[in-house]
Amino acid sequence: MSKSKIGLGFDVHRFDKNKRGLLLGGYKISRARSLLAVSDGDVVLHAVCDALCGAASLGDIGDYFPPDCPKSKGIKSLDILKFVLAKIKKYNLINIDITIIAEKPKLSIHKPKIVASLRRILKTKNVNVKVKSKEGLEILGGKDAVTCLAAVLIEKV
Repeated sequence: MSKSKIGLGFDVHRFDKNKRGLLLGGYKISRARSLLAVSDGDVVLHAVCDALCGAASLGDIGDYFPPDCPKSKGIKSLDILKFVLAKIKKYNLINIDITIIAEKPKLSIHKPKIVASLRRILKTKNVNVKVKSKEGLEILGGKDAVTCLAAVLIEKV
C-alpha cells in the first residue's frame, strides 16, 4: 500500500468594498480590496487546508469551521491551517502546487512574496505558485472575486 496521498483544494471569495488589504497565502497586499468571508478570507490558505484535509481523508474545513457557527466568524486562516496541520501530523508535506486566479490586482509582482510566505508557514521549500487571469471572462466570479486551486502530495511518516 502506498504511503503517498494526493489532495485537491478549491476556494473562491468575492471582493468586499473595503480596502483593508488582500490576504493571499499569509501575505497581505496593502491597499487592495479585502475579500468577503466568514474568516479573514485568505483563499490560498483555505484551498491549501482543503487539499490537506482531502489528502488525509478528513473532509473539508467547513466540517470543522462551519460558516454558520459563531466561533468561525472572524477566524484567522492561519489558525485554520494550524488546526489542519495538527490533524495531519502523521504526514509529511512533500509538495504543493497552487494556482491563484484573479483579474485584479495583478498578482505577478506579489508572487515571490506569496511563495516566501507559504514556504515559511508550511516549513517547506516545495511550494509552487502560479497566477492566472480570467482573460476577462465572467467565470469563477469574474473580476469581482479571487479563486484558488491547490494540489498537495503528502506521505505517511
